[in-house]
Amino acid sequence: MDRADDPFRANRPEEPVVAEVPPSSWRPEQPPDPWQGAILPPPPPRHPAPQPPPRNSPAAILGTLVIVLGLVLVVALAGRTPDPVEGTAVAMPGLSEKLAAEPSEDQGPQPVRQLGTNPLLDDGVVLPAVTCELPRIGRSTEQLLAFYQAGMRCLDEAWEPVLREVNEPFFEAGLEVTADAATRCGDAPPEAEATAYYCPLDEIIYMPENRLLDTVGVDRASHLAVLAHEYGHHVQSLSGIMYAVADVSFAMPEGSPEELEMSRRVELQANCFAGLFIAAASGRGSVTGSLSEAAMADFRNTIGGETHGSVENQVAWAWAGFEGEGTAACNTWTADAEEVR
Repeated sequence: MDRADDPFRANRPEEPVVAEVPPSSWRPEQPPDPWQGAILPPPPPRHPAPQPPPRNSPAAILGTLVIVLGLVLVVALAGRTPDPVEGTAVAMPGLSEKLAAEPSEDQGPQPVRQLGTNPLLDDGVVLPAVTCELPRIGRSTEQLLAFYQAGMRCLDEAWEPVLREVNEPFFEAGLEVTADAATRCGDAPPEAEATAYYCPLDEIIYMPENRLLDTVGVDRASHLAVLAHEYGHHVQSLSGIMYAVADVSFAMPEGSPEELEMSRRVELQANCFAGLFIAAASGRGSVTGSLSEAAMADFRNTIGGETHGSVENQVAWAWAGFEGEGTAACNTWTADAEEVR
């Protein structure tokens, strides 16, 4: 999600505020898309007999698909407003073969390649209330790691039972805070373009400490929101929504209105998933009411764009999750076009 100065930051309590993680799309022969999220549909992750990603081309190494979502780049700002960047989707070599592979019956829960009808979005599927114990955040690597690890334990606690309930796979995402760490989706994007990102090919959320400290300092709410948004893309990968995105967008021309709308629906859903989690944790443990309010207010720290949607819609979908009664509130796939512009 695009970041902008927060007009309300001066009036916020000293409790840190969340920055958001916008995915950005990487293409084999053009620069990464910083502000707009990119999502590479993940290979069947850590459940039995995963299909290895194709390795016969640089494009394939970046991930089998780059749609304004896959390598999820998030840019958080601190006193600066980057220009929005447009992103598009590209089907990589080997994608159709990899996604066409049918899992055997004894493999256990499998991703469901559906969008609006994905079981994860059924009525009555609700995140449990969770109590997060988050340590104080600081500028040292150890303090940042401790904060992120605690946050991810809490995110796991909220999302695992939901995915189990709908018989979809669950596994923990990895975490990396090293500056400019390379990923199976490719090299880290330039620092000026992204502060955090998620690569579904290695199932790791990248939170480069130098970038985050430069952009949001030690604002707990911002760090938590970035993490929650990126984890939302992990959930999309686990559930099979990303497989369905690949199926639908495979034949779409690059940069077409249809492809851009697909990107917005993915990104806005990640906002909504983040809102669901913040609500599930709000008022318990370390996530006080004021911290959750600050995290939600931070969703307005963004720039509207063709791949992420208008600022109003980005905020609206985050609140749809926070105020919704379950995951059905995050069904961006059945929403009217105006709601995902």
